[in-house]
Amino acid sequence: MTEKDLKKMLFDNLQKSKALPFELKEEKYKLPAVYKEFIGKYDGLSLENGCTFYSLEELDAMNKDLQVNIYQPDTVAVGDDGGDLVFLMKQEKEAKTVYLVDAGDYDLESPYQIIPDFNKWMEKGFEIEDIDGEDVRGVDYGDLYLIKMPKEGVKGLVTIKRAFNLEMSTGELLQKSKNLPTKLLSNITSSKANIIAEKIGMPGLFEIR
Repeated sequence: MTEKDLKKMLFDNLQKSKALPFELKEEKYKLPAVYKEFIGKYDGLSLENGCTFYSLEELDAMNKDLQVNIYQPDTVAVGDDGGDLVFLMKQEKEAKTVYLVDAGDYDLESPYQIIPDFNKWMEKGFEIEDIDGEDVRGVDYGDLYLIKMPKEGVKGLVTIKRAFNLEMSTGELLQKSKNLPTKLLSNITSSKANIIAEKIGMPGLFEIR
């Protein structure tokens, strides 16, 4: 992603932003100043490389789902790579460092990668590279299939449509659901799909192929 592309994406996201007052989350999280400034402008961001930065509305739920408060209570998860990496920052006002850790091991002493400065990382398009400058995360992307009808029926389909941001009408989704399994989405990781499925209370309804 070029610097021009990143700036355009950030600008577009800013136009759509509906940032919530920081007071809503201040009691639970002491957000680093650099991230507080970022989220105040963009309130969540999804990039083409799979990286997602949580909105204020998502922040609390994602940290609970990832159990960051249990394993690294002095940090806050600000995003993920759409695969097995979680982005942690210390709950300190002056913190700028981002720790890219495995979702199954939040050890800050041996992270996958340490990003020294959040703002400089943003300027580079939030790239995740190894020491040779190549992305070696090995994240497996696939197509998302609905394999079972939600018990809530049409209401459940509407929830799925919103959660996965599907580019189809509810009517189209309803028609597709009559012939299961049916493809809903391309280019998504199993980790991200599982997180979303758990979040909406519908595990076991989807499959990545």
